[in-house]
Amino acid sequence: MVKKYQIEIPESAFDKTDFSIGEELSLSVNHKQINIRPIKVSDQLPKINIFWYVIPAIILASVFLIFFSLKKISTVPITGDDYSIANGALFLGVCSGVLSFLMTFIITKILGKGPSKDFHWRSLPTITIACGLIIAFSFSAIFWLFGQMFKDARFDIYTATAFIFVILAALNYIMINLALTLSSSVITNLLTIMIIGGMLFSMLTNSSRDWWRYNFSFLGTAKNSTNFQFNITLIFTGLLMIALVDYLFVNIQRRYHGYKIQALRWLLIMLAVCIAAIGLFPNNPEFHVLHDRIAMWLVYIMLILIVVIRWVLPEVTKQFLTISYTIGAVMSIEYIVFKLSNYLSLTAFELFEFGLAFSWLLLLLQNIENLAQFGQNLFVVKLKPVKQDKVS
Repeated sequence: MVKKYQIEIPESAFDKTDFSIGEELSLSVNHKQINIRPIKVSDQLPKINIFWYVIPAIILASVFLIFFSLKKISTVPITGDDYSIANGALFLGVCSGVLSFLMTFIITKILGKGPSKDFHWRSLPTITIACGLIIAFSFSAIFWLFGQMFKDARFDIYTATAFIFVILAALNYIMINLALTLSSSVITNLLTIMIIGGMLFSMLTNSSRDWWRYNFSFLGTAKNSTNFQFNITLIFTGLLMIALVDYLFVNIQRRYHGYKIQALRWLLIMLAVCIAAIGLFPNNPEFHVLHDRIAMWLVYIMLILIVVIRWVLPEVTKQFLTISYTIGAVMSIEYIVFKLSNYLSLTAFELFEFGLAFSWLLLLLQNIENLAQFGQNLFVVKLKPVKQDKVS
């Protein structure tokens, strides 16, 4: 006789779903865990009406066509001109993408639907501007690559308009989908893309190819032509991290309380403030001393976090502690080697330290994210066998 079991789901958990009584659901077992979800995979995906992203794309593509028609420009280059597909896509893409994200977030927030309801209004400006900067960096890098691959390529005005329409429609869909699936992991990904993408873009497009002979901070100085992109990346990376910490700790404090959690929260906020301040006060002569001191505060806070993480992070694992102390030891050894020998240049030392510190920070945020999810969505259920009549 085949045994069957039933699970009693608390009403508070059931209210968080879109399930209805008597509805058939699919059950899967993965890594010894049970997952219950709607039978149709499409039911789990955000419902995005085609008009939401196509209509704005048609309107803005029409603006592009009218503008170039009035300018009497018959052929449009990909890049290399003020009136190019690259600049048109960059300007219209940032406007369209940001507005698509902003409107979707606001509407779902007001209606109390989707993940946006769990975010504070104060986080919206930072997340929105970060999305706009990521769009700008991405388009700049992509069209810079196209400019290298298709030099002097030009298209007639109608083909260029078609390209603009496709780009805007795809971008609008991505930004609407982003607003409908926003979560702490998504913000962590935005933070990662923001800081790594912004720095790589600044390295690739700066006017001095020998920047690495100076130091990493050279990218933010007035001597670098792309210093604005580098500094604004750091500023909004710090602000985005503050928004992420704010969201995570609002959820984590539903389960964990006390001064230790508050200490961890404020150490992370101080770390984010230092990251933003390094971009706000670049290593120019007038800010040199302040820039160096902020950078040292950043290092001190990072080392303090690594040392005290055993006591301030709830349910910390031995594996994470081992990784933390290993990274802390490697960073310390690199510092000693840099100070006592000429084996590492200043740029190499800064890049190594940044890579290790940022990797550890992402691991820490991932651990906090897991705690926040458990604190918000953890429910006690009962599993018991179903009594079955014996067949004679």
